[in-house]
Amino acid sequence: MTRADLFGEAVRALDAHRLRASLSSIGIVFGVATIVAALAVADGARREAIDEIGALGIANVFVRAVRPADAPGDRTPAAPELTTADAGALRALPAVGATSSLRATRTEIANGGRHEAATLAGVEPGWQQIAEPQVAAGRWLVDADLAAARRAMVLGHGLARHLFGDSAPIGRRVQAGGNWWVVVGVLAPSVQASGRPSPVAALNRDEAAMVPLTAMDLSLGNGDRITRVSEIALASAPPEGVAQLAAAAGALMRRRHPDGGWELVVPRELLQARMRAERVFAGMLIGIGGLALFISGIGIMNIMLASVAERTQEIGVRRAFGARASEVVAQFAIEATLLAVGGGIVGVPTGVLLAALIAALAGWPIAVSAASVLLALGVAVGVGLLFGVYPARAAARIQPIDALRAP
Repeated sequence: MTRADLFGEAVRALDAHRLRASLSSIGIVFGVATIVAALAVADGARREAIDEIGALGIANVFVRAVRPADAPGDRTPAAPELTTADAGALRALPAVGATSSLRATRTEIANGGRHEAATLAGVEPGWQQIAEPQVAAGRWLVDADLAAARRAMVLGHGLARHLFGDSAPIGRRVQAGGNWWVVVGVLAPSVQASGRPSPVAALNRDEAAMVPLTAMDLSLGNGDRITRVSEIALASAPPEGVAQLAAAAGALMRRRHPDGGWELVVPRELLQARMRAERVFAGMLIGIGGLALFISGIGIMNIMLASVAERTQEIGVRRAFGARASEVVAQFAIEATLLAVGGGIVGVPTGVLLAALIAALAGWPIAVSAASVLLALGVAVGVGLLFGVYPARAAARIQPIDALRAP
């Protein structure tokens, strides 16, 4: 018999028992669906982690102020403990490239009748080298702005749209914190997989206004002085030395602030930890899908063994007319593989729908890739072959004379 003949025989045999074949494939459907959904969630989470944490710059180190607990009855929080003197000490560490202090607070920014509550952030020109924002229009802050404490402002993309709509903001004046500022630049939108601001970033630059640090005179809280800052950002030079820079910065800050009031954020370490956690989570889900496939494989093997018992005389007749044992093995192996492939074909869209449901209910990002679909289908085919071989070999071992005598 040719391969086409064997395939046709397998299709006809399954078509003759549609209900049994469908029921035996249900486990494959759920197993493949679980694997596809797990890989979609894991890949989506991986991309979001790269976007969120990678946007901070994996060659950067951040020293952030941790606000102390408010005193009872206080409505205004205490000002951060970090100072520009801390920034100067950190800047003197070896292997430090660009640096920038950040002094940020919430305020209302207005353009005529349009106003928006946003973050006003005082930064240094080096912040562009660290955060790498793209300027869509105008320019970024320069050293002369810092030296002269100019009322110059760079708007985030979203904030510019809120305040100016489709009109050009460059050269226009806005009011913030009781002062007038001239818009000198607008940033391009930051791209993130989830469309949400990063939970690990101190500043959502799409909805913020950046001004020279020396011109940022809004109060940060009780006990504030103009030297207080919210964050100190350092870029490692070379980038490979970020671990050593983080260790040196941590040791320096422990000497300067032994009582705390600060935390060290290393995006590279955050990304590595996030990826490890997501691999464990994805492995657990894939293990559940693999268990479902294993159980369904046992079901396919039982169905195929029952089919061999029912078709003993058929096998005997075929063997008596010259069918080789390898052809009998091939036919039953093809039947088992078709069961698995059929379940896989149904399981892939089921898995995509399951992943979309998870994204809708939990708000998690998903990303279905061709590699995950091929992996799930490959596992399903492997299950069909693995659990179809034993029944196929059992059928091939039947002697023609014994098969013809069977009731």
